[in-house]
Amino acid sequence: MPSANADTRKPSPNAAGPRERVRLTLHDSDPITGNEDILSTLFYEEYRGYTIYSTGQGRCCIHGKQGCIKLRSKFVCFPDIEDAKTLIKRFRAEGYTSYDSIERYLPEWEFVCLNRREHQWRPMPSRPMQRVS
Repeated sequence: MPSANADTRKPSPNAAGPRERVRLTLHDSDPITGNEDILSTLFYEEYRGYTIYSTGQGRCCIHGKQGCIKLRSKFVCFPDIEDAKTLIKRFRAEGYTSYDSIERYLPEWEFVCLNRREHQWRPMPSRPMQRVS
């Protein structure tokens, strides 16, 4: 099945209105399904075309058809399943499906990175910076 093109995505009519900020952590490797020692202890749930894998402590990750979802080239993990479901709803409202690329975009103001200090990044300026003399 061909994946949707970002240029042709049409937001859902229900996408308007205030949005809840999603709580998440970002990681260099998949902390949930990438850990072979805990694979046999994971729970999973199918939700709107995605698979949510979670640990007994509630931490979870989202998998599309191509693997674990990423933001800013980092693997995404959630403190609980409700945050994962909130992000899936947002992706679907923006036209993403589970068949699309695992690398997704989410504006910085729409999520709270709980381990932000470990992954410092600078926001992209909206226009080129000019030198002050």
